[in-house]
Order: sequence, then structure tokens, then C-alpha cells
Amino acid sequence: MRFSDIHMIMIGEEGEYGRRLVRYLETHLSTAIRVYHFTTTESFLAFKERADIYLLDEAFFQRLSEEKQNVLLREKRLILLTAQEEEGTFCKYHNPRELLDRLRRFSDEMEDLASREGRREEERVEGREEGRETARTRLTMIYSPVYEEKLKEIARSFMKEGDVYIGAEDLGYKENISAYGQGSDMGDLCYYIHLREEHVMDMMRDMLVREEDIEVLHPPDMYFYLRELTKEDYIWFFDKVRKEGTYREVFWGAGMGFVSDLDILRCFDRIILLDSRENIRLNLFCDRLEKVLNLRSFHQGAAEQKEQCQESFHQNTLWQEPVDSRREASGQESWKRVYREDILNGTAW
Repeated sequence: MRFSDIHMIMIGEEGEYGRRLVRYLETHLSTAIRVYHFTTTESFLAFKERADIYLLDEAFFQRLSEEKQNVLLREKRLILLTAQEEEGTFCKYHNPRELLDRLRRFSDEMEDLASREGRREEERVEGREEGRETARTRLTMIYSPVYEEKLKEIARSFMKEGDVYIGAEDLGYKENISAYGQGSDMGDLCYYIHLREEHVMDMMRDMLVREEDIEVLHPPDMYFYLRELTKEDYIWFFDKVRKEGTYREVFWGAGMGFVSDLDILRCFDRIILLDSRENIRLNLFCDRLEKVLNLRSFHQGAAEQKEQCQESFHQNTLWQEPVDSRREASGQESWKRVYREDILNGTAW
């Protein structure tokens, strides 16, 4: 059994079980894998290296600070050790061979991910050798002026396999999931964005949860995390997403608070405004918002501003394709106004 992508395992358990688990893993795993055992949260937090796998006792996990739980541990690399069978955890009364099977599955996932990354890097190298531009990730914001509980479902209608959905809704993530479950949320990523962490894209990749054919980063359980970031923080992050070209397209599920500063909209390549025929107030709001957005200047030069306003009034729509290469090069956003009822009942296409 080879675990070529696992180099370090950290165990947090203060009893005899943790010591026995160390001996078992060292016996059955490759000698290249380092296994560290911590009996106190103080020594665990003082250890600065980042492990590939965390095996933490439930009580040990609860004694960690909330910040460390959210930022470091709510990832798919965490396996919680519990005294009873629970979904997403490992029961300490089970045969530890089952734990090895879980580690092997994790290794397979990492190998697949490394293979995909290798192919992307080869494509980048070939592109540079042939003088082509490196592919850039397209950023799309799907914006609901009011809270939309099915925003992710609506976004999926625009997405293709391999795309990423990042939730930034106003009310946060409301689905009933365990805090110990796989994956993480946008609240955790905000911490690294605010620090301007150079490898933030690698961290985001670790946090993403696979849902059928797309990857998802759920909204934080508290919208407060999104509000901690400044406009400059978001611009820095969006620039990283686009330039690294890791994904074909990243969808940003935004709520009202995020768009309080309209200047930030110029970071996106496409903006989808979610309207409703059944909600009259929302429909009127979108009418007003359309006028504001189309009159708003996102580009330099008075001539381009005038041309943009004229087209918006003639077309009476938020969907604006670039009309010539000059405007396309300037990075003009495309707008599309859609109705939630059409998407949900399947009559939009």
C-alpha cells in the first residue's frame, strides 16, 4: 500500500488510543510518512508545520480555539476520532485497517488532483513555447438583490464541468451540515485573503467540496466574515483567481451587501442579475438597478461612457456584448438579466 502524496499526519488525542494509533500507522505506512502525536492543544498549536492529514479526537477538537477550527481544520483533510459511529468521522472502536482505507482514498484523490494540475502546467508551458497567452480564469458574478435560497442551484444552470461556485450570500450557509464535515467555507478563505497569502489558491483548492460535476465553496455561517474584507482585499483575490488560470470559470454567488460598493463590479468578466416576475418589488428594484449600472462608468474615456449608455437604452437589457476589439480589450463587462422562475422551471433555454 503506497501513500505517495501523504507526507505528514498529525494526531491530537490525549489518551492511550493516540499512542497506539501512532505505533499502528508507523508499522503499516511508509517510513517516509511522519506521524506526530500531541496530547495537549497548546503543543498542537505551537507546531507550525501544516499536515496532510489531521486525526483529532472529538474532545481535543472542541478544546481548540474557534479560529483554529474554522481556519485550519474544517477541511477535507480532517478525520475526527469519535467514540461512536457518526457520518464523516472514524469510530475509535473500529478496526484501524478501515482508517488505512480512508487514507488510501485520500491519496487517490490527491494523485488525481496532481495529475490534473500537471496537465494544466503542461498546457501553460506549451502555450508559452508557442507564444500564446496563458489561459485566464473567467470571473462571473450571479447577483440576487434579495436573499435567494436557491442561488447555487440557479448558478448551476450556467456552469459546466470543472467550474467553481463560491458562495458569498448575505445570510450565509443555512444547510444542516456538521462543523466536522468535509470541506470548508468562504469564511475560512477570508482569513487568508485578508493576510494576502501568496498561496491562497492552493488553500482554496483544499477547501472546495465536490458536488457532482462542479466544486463548491459554501458561504460562511456568518456574513460578518465577508464584511471584514476591504474592497482592496477582494480586488487582490480576484486578480489571483484570474491570473493563475486554475479553473475555466469561477462563479461568485453575491448578495446585496457585497455589491454596496459598485466599483468592485469591474473585477468581473460577466454579471448575471437575478430578477423575478412574481416579486413585483424585486422587479422594480432591478429596473432601477439596471439604469444605475448602465450609467455607471467602469472604463476610462468619455467616448466609451457615452457609447455604453446609448447601447443600454436602445437594447433595454443588461446583456451587452463588446462591439469592437477596442472595447473588448478594455475589459468591458457583459451583463445578463435573468428571471429565477425561468431557470427553476427549465424554460429559460
